[in-house]
Amino acid sequence: MKDLYQSLGVNRDASKTDIKKAFRKLTQQFHPDKNPGDAKAEERFKEVSTAYEVLGDEDKRKLYDEFGEMSLTQGFDPERARAYKQARSGFGGRGGAGGFPGGNFSSFGDARGTNFDDLLSQLFGGGQVRDADDLLGNVRGRRRRTTHDIEGEITVSFTDALFGTTVPLQVTSSGGGSKRTLDVRVPQGMRDGGKLRLRGQGGGDPAGDILLTVKVRGHRLLRREGDNLHMELPVTALEAYRGGKIDVPTPWGPVTLKLPAGAQSGQQVRLKGRGVKQARKPDGDLMLTLSVKLPAKGDEQLLAALERLQQDQDLRENLVLEQAET
Repeated sequence: MKDLYQSLGVNRDASKTDIKKAFRKLTQQFHPDKNPGDAKAEERFKEVSTAYEVLGDEDKRKLYDEFGEMSLTQGFDPERARAYKQARSGFGGRGGAGGFPGGNFSSFGDARGTNFDDLLSQLFGGGQVRDADDLLGNVRGRRRRTTHDIEGEITVSFTDALFGTTVPLQVTSSGGGSKRTLDVRVPQGMRDGGKLRLRGQGGGDPAGDILLTVKVRGHRLLRREGDNLHMELPVTALEAYRGGKIDVPTPWGPVTLKLPAGAQSGQQVRLKGRGVKQARKPDGDLMLTLSVKLPAKGDEQLLAALERLQQDQDLRENLVLEQAET
């Protein structure tokens, strides 16, 4: 994987503001709408978005600076990684992958560099997990069936599920011997709880399949409903009253929205085609819920202006409710 700082074209000591500026500039440059049919530009757009998801978050950035790419693995435990690093260093381990003593962090995480037997062991309450026929016999307490499928799950970020990504998955044979790494392709628009089948990659002879459930983490700004995305859009009182053009960030790059005059808090505005995108399906929409924000208290001139406005308004004059009989 390319260094995330290089992806955004900034130094490792770049400020949060510089990182945000670089992200905005690059997403505008490589936005799919500005580069229709350009696969390289689309890939660069995804690369920039992935880099900003980490470097734009202070906690994720600290872990990335300390552990590098390994901190991006699903279920990564920094405390275990530090303990492992210290233990390996104490036993004379040499530096390896990722710049850490010992070099092999394959036991940290459940999607990148994961021991698949460990993953299934956690799912089914511990113990040695073998082929699916053994698993069914042990877990369900019934007769063993002739099947060689293996089930598990991987976790991806909201952005990775939206844009699509490839997750390396390490599979260990049931005897704990040979290991192999599979590239699991998560298609664009994958929903939480979606299923992936890796044919011929399971256990047994002949080999069965690996069945994966995809878990999608939440997002601090976006929410998905079907193929539509929902987001709260803050606007000033002046913007809401006057209307006009405002810039709106979307997962697919910023757009200019013409806000209707007299917009109210809670009003919804639809941006067509800016929602979830999936192959052979119409693009979803981005639903914006307007949130009118007033300045903080303490502005006496603003208070006086609002008081003059209030003199001619009675917003509750038509709120007449029947009273209970006594």
